[in-house]
Amino acid sequence: MTNNALTRRWFIGGMAASLGMVRGTRLFAAPGAAARAGARLKIGVLSDVHLKRLGDETTFLKALAYFRDHGADGVLIAGDIADTGRAAQLKLCADCWYKTFPNGKAPDGRPVEQLFVYGNHDIDGWNWKSNAAFYKEHPEMKSIDAIGFENNRARVWEEIFHEKFAPIWMKRVKGYAVIGAHWGNIQIEDFMKAHGKELDPSLPFFYTQHAHPRNTCFGSWAWGRDDGRSTRALSPFPNAVAFSGHSHYTLTDERTVWQGAFTSVNTASLKYASTDYALRENMPGNGHGYRGDKRKHAMANIKTSDGRQGMLMSVFDDHIALERREFVTDKSLGDDWVIPLPCVEPKPFAYAEHAKKRMAPQFAEGSVAKAEKVKDGKLGEIVNITFPAAKTQAKCRVFEYEVTATLVEDDVDLVQAQRRVMAPDFHLPETAAGKPGSCAFAVAQLPLRGRYRFDVRPVECFGLKGRAIHAELTV
Repeated sequence: MTNNALTRRWFIGGMAASLGMVRGTRLFAAPGAAARAGARLKIGVLSDVHLKRLGDETTFLKALAYFRDHGADGVLIAGDIADTGRAAQLKLCADCWYKTFPNGKAPDGRPVEQLFVYGNHDIDGWNWKSNAAFYKEHPEMKSIDAIGFENNRARVWEEIFHEKFAPIWMKRVKGYAVIGAHWGNIQIEDFMKAHGKELDPSLPFFYTQHAHPRNTCFGSWAWGRDDGRSTRALSPFPNAVAFSGHSHYTLTDERTVWQGAFTSVNTASLKYASTDYALRENMPGNGHGYRGDKRKHAMANIKTSDGRQGMLMSVFDDHIALERREFVTDKSLGDDWVIPLPCVEPKPFAYAEHAKKRMAPQFAEGSVAKAEKVKDGKLGEIVNITFPAAKTQAKCRVFEYEVTATLVEDDVDLVQAQRRVMAPDFHLPETAAGKPGSCAFAVAQLPLRGRYRFDVRPVECFGLKGRAIHAELTV
């Protein structure tokens, strides 16, 4: 291998050999890809840090130290730095930054560029209920401390981060362009028309804003998408790689990377993993998705505050590698994703193409589910189904489970209800055993009484279902 870089021959041949490019393996994914020698550029990627008070910065400092120690040339934060839009919270971010990178440099002297943008919490949070009592008692503080109040956003930014504020900016990091757009009325279409010719079409360039570009990562149902202007602005540029947050969707979800006219990447959150999944019995729902499910759920919501994630991007001559990490335990969230360059063709992360390479997770041979009736203070009697964790197949892990309640009487199988539940550790680094799952049905929501079979199927993130295991119970 020449000059420490991954040659295209190795990339196509060596990676194919190591992954075995057959059905069921993830094309263009490899452990340790981001750490290989020869990277032209390294950028740490975070979003939704949500710093509120002293003591909140522990995980942020861990992430910055990881990026520093692994050669980052810059750190990108895709918004929501200050949890409730106060300058003191933004200063907490700056204090962590300059503690880790004094004078904007790593200990070895290399410059490390700050690539930050405001999110909705930064701009709008000052006006939320959590700050109402403070500003009512100290109205003079609005003009000092409230980032989004009147003309504060530029002044606060410049005082805290010591750089000129611009609603949309473009910086060069080791020859690569990075464009950032702060939360607000983002005029990205006009900006790209004015500056698009300054971008080298032979190199990728990177864009960040807080909200997901519409109809890219996670599709049309995603929480936190914009109005479509960034998708229109970036679509003429196949070499664009956009990073966006806001949704807090976990990096264990393979739909994080979307490829179409350009590449769009979900950044996850350094504060907590999202629970905005509609129609799951152990999730609260999705404000931007289906909202017709009005019944009472029979399960408590999964706690996801232990999902604090980010990425380290390494840019090589012929590919981009994305290392994804969980910073509470400092563990990998799976193989590094590898995006081939140039970004025109092929597009292994186009959803249809990516889904072809997936394999359904399966329960281990001999696994059984159990069903029992228990009392519930709110719903009366419920049927609780418990089952072991499904096993990963060809690195395709379980994301959720489908549980079907079927009445089996008089030689007739009649489906009465069906539920989806997220795997309890769907947002965490994978373990050998995995956490066992459960699902609950309110007896009052099962229309007919009699003998029931409960079928449990594991489901991966693109919807591919494994074989069912069963439990039976008379209701």
